Amino acid sequence: MVSPDEILASVRDSLAAGDLDSAEQSLREASRTWKREPEFAIRHAGVLVRLGKHGQALKVYRKAMKRAPERLDACKGAAECAIKLGNGKLAEKLYSRATGLGMNLDEVAMGISRSYILRSQHNLAWDKASLQFKASGNKSKELHILLKEISAQVGISVPHLDDYDSADIDLLSDVRRETPDPRLNSNSFEAGSIEAMAGVDRTTLLDNVAIMDDEILSDTSSGMGVTNLGIDLSALENTQDIVVQPKIEAPAPNQIESDIVDDGDSITSTDNPGGGITSELDSKPISTKSSNDSRDDPFDDWPEV
Repeated sequence: MVSPDEILASVRDSLAAGDLDSAEQSLREASRTWKREPEFAIRHAGVLVRLGKHGQALKVYRKAMKRAPERLDACKGAAECAIKLGNGKLAEKLYSRATGLGMNLDEVAMGISRSYILRSQHNLAWDKASLQFKASGNKSKELHILLKEISAQVGISVPHLDDYDSADIDLLSDVRRETPDPRLNSNSFEAGSIEAMAGVDRTTLLDNVAIMDDEILSDTSSGMGVTNLGIDLSALENTQDIVVQPKIEAPAPNQIESDIVDDGDSITSTDNPGGGITSELDSKPISTKSSNDSRDDPFDDWPEV
């Protein structure tokens, strides 16, 4: 017996080859064999839609909905088939049910509005579509197109489309991996181009294939320590001529104090009560103690009695 995986693999191959009839037959037999599995029935209905057999597809979708009421794809497919068949009342019921299954509200409003249009209820279709269009921030292009279609019947101007956040941007159009020439031969190196402003010429980027070597910064290209990019590396060759200056250490504080010598010029004079002027050097004997001793005795600079 053929397994479900083998059936799906054969159907996938038939669809890839464009053989819709063979895929439809395989899925029909699989849905009869595994009746409790809705996947084969839903796929079978999808192939029937591609064949243009919307009536048969609607029946298969509704059978799948009975077996698996939680399948949104079955409910959505049945509603779309009802729109194609012109059954607006059934389509409205199916789209309302799809709302509870988590269908996008813009798509629900589109489907219900289409069901109103099938029954020539353009005012109801306008109200349904315009309310949802405003609720979505005036950004739904599908609803905006539908409002354009029925604006003439209702005599109301179409609201403005806010396409600031809904613009289609092709981000993969200029991807570098899609460039025919991987060596960027089509790029421009003229004045004002990106390559010229970056300081890259055609020889460096395209013609010199050795630029990707490990010796990209070697001086073999010009012989004077200049690379292909114009970087001067000649200073790296004279590193041995640099003279390292010895480090000069600051003298200790004790050594600085011992090197200070009083030259005797700073003499202060005082009045002598007995007459005459005497200097401070005459009244104070010269001390022979070192600076270290004077720091130890706080009264060493006092005159002796």
